[in-house]
Amino acid sequence: MMPDPVTIAILAGISLLAFTVAGLAGFGSGVIALPVLVWMLGPREAVPIITLVQLVGSASRTGLNWKEISWPVLKWSALGSTPISALASYLFVVTPAPIFTRLLGLLLLVLVAQRHTQWGRGRSIKLRSFVLVGGANGLASGYLGTPGPLAAPFHLAYGLTGAAFVGTTAAGVLLTQLPKIPVFASNALLGTQVLYIAAAMGVMAFAGSVVGKRISGKVSDRWFLIGVETLLVLSGIALIVQG
Repeated sequence: MMPDPVTIAILAGISLLAFTVAGLAGFGSGVIALPVLVWMLGPREAVPIITLVQLVGSASRTGLNWKEISWPVLKWSALGSTPISALASYLFVVTPAPIFTRLLGLLLLVLVAQRHTQWGRGRSIKLRSFVLVGGANGLASGYLGTPGPLAAPFHLAYGLTGAAFVGTTAAGVLLTQLPKIPVFASNALLGTQVLYIAAAMGVMAFAGSVVGKRISGKVSDRWFLIGVETLLVLSGIALIVQG
């Protein structure tokens, strides 16, 4: 079934906005686009669509920031995120869990707050700890289709900012999305309407990634950190409310 042209136009516009933000801040596309998708189409179609669109957007940001990616962080994250993402996407098919969404939102608020406490200020994270971060990120990705926010505080704690933050986060998102495709396909969640809408949103996701990259080069590290933490707080509140 062909989707309504008005629906496609609205979702394409939302995708451009969402992935421009992600191109600038490194994440946020799913938090912006997913509520609109759920409202217009329902969760069963929304999560497979955002997964396909995230593939395009994260691949674009990975390519645009290739030289700045922190490959050690990505390697350790992938060890945890790739297998857990596939498992969590299967759990999404079987048992969607709204309470998990609220808990993730609360966790984001706690992680941002602790960065400004005496215990958290200036505290770094060890490289091998990204196996656990990747696993948690893969779990969030499988359930929600929006893995970026959970890894972001840990990338900041490791010292990643600017293009290194955006590129490493994008590559991590890409790796968490790939294992979900065969799970969704085998459960008949990639129908014609899903593919049409994902294609339209994917084109705008690529455009948004390019626009975000051009803007990001003009932002200082200080304002980058402020912007990322602001977006994390908004993401946390949105997840709690949407849960």
